[in-house]
Amino acid sequence: MRILHTSDWHIGKKLKEHDRSDEFRKFFAWLEDVVDREKPGAIIVAGDVFDSRNPSAESQEMYYSFFGKIAGGERSCRNAVIISGNHDSPALIDAPAGVMGRCNIHVIGRSREDEIITLTDSDGKPEMIVCAVPFLHDSELRTANAGDTFEDITRKIQEGIKNHYAGIFARAREIRGDYDIPIVAAGHLFLEAGKTRTDEGERSMYLGTAVKVGTDIFPDDIAYIALGHLHSPQAVGRTNIRYSGSPIALTFGEWGVPKTVSIIDFDGRNFAGVREIEIPMWQKMKRISGDMAKIEADLRGLMSLNESVWAEVTYTGDTQPGDIQQELEEIVKGSAVEVISIIDKGEYISVNDDGFGGKTLDDIDPVKMLRRKMDSMKIPEEKRTKMEELYGEILREISSEEKLS
Repeated sequence: MRILHTSDWHIGKKLKEHDRSDEFRKFFAWLEDVVDREKPGAIIVAGDVFDSRNPSAESQEMYYSFFGKIAGGERSCRNAVIISGNHDSPALIDAPAGVMGRCNIHVIGRSREDEIITLTDSDGKPEMIVCAVPFLHDSELRTANAGDTFEDITRKIQEGIKNHYAGIFARAREIRGDYDIPIVAAGHLFLEAGKTRTDEGERSMYLGTAVKVGTDIFPDDIAYIALGHLHSPQAVGRTNIRYSGSPIALTFGEWGVPKTVSIIDFDGRNFAGVREIEIPMWQKMKRISGDMAKIEADLRGLMSLNESVWAEVTYTGDTQPGDIQQELEEIVKGSAVEVISIIDKGEYISVNDDGFGGKTLDDIDPVKMLRRKMDSMKIPEEKRTKMEELYGEILREISSEEKLS
């Protein structure tokens, strides 16, 4: 048995309001070719199918068209398993379950007890059991008590996640019985040892407040754990616990980091190995920083390539510039280079007593901002701890409902 693991598609994601539809369509065409070449028996999509809980008609068309092309017929990919991530609407993912299920495309949007899917071969015999656990929201994991501290809330959420997975795995073992087939887990969550870059797209999902869990929630008899949520492809703790990562660079910080899908093979009940297939990068992106002379030189170097480049420019000069945007537009005028983000971090900016020194909002820890505000308002110490706890709850709720991106 062979599967293809992918996640965090974020269909519909824009970069500074720039449309990415062309990149997504090229990714899906490329993925069709990979399916034809690698002949997996199943595809697992580990959450964040869409970038929004209300994806556009075009985003949904790309999603359904891809699975319409690979499902059934003479394709070797007999099955697909799709779970919702924290960016997805569980109801929207679940809505076509009846129709998609007839094509062996299994979708799990809302958390429920029957998150166990038995995949079958062309003769209808069981060949794999998938524990398909969607993103688990705080409200599904704990009962809120007025006296709970931040530590109490975190512990309850961690225990809720661990107990949920343990229950699913116990039922999966019963269903497998004596069959010599693997049990695979699919999940969308943040593991403690998972690595992120400082400017990855998922940074805004948790803002330092998301509850993390250890790899110990995955027992050794689970052959492979297909994860989503972090955008850098990586193994965590064991070779068979993996994030496949996002298929395209969702931010400038992700540009240049290899993007992959994972191909996993099994031998009976056991994990037999994994290969990563690198995804092409269809839109060139570049970060430039310095004073105006260096920025202009770097932009003209990009212009000489005669190819489409999206640039993020950070000004770090020691004198206050004029209209940076107008100057940069004049430099790249008539070329395939487009400056789509401008950040002013010039040394002329005085560091005032707010302690943030002209940083952008993305650079600032929201908890630090709260503490600064409490300092300025002279909030008594006995009230500060509770305010921070409540603020942490608000941030988690915002991230889980995808108000931030």
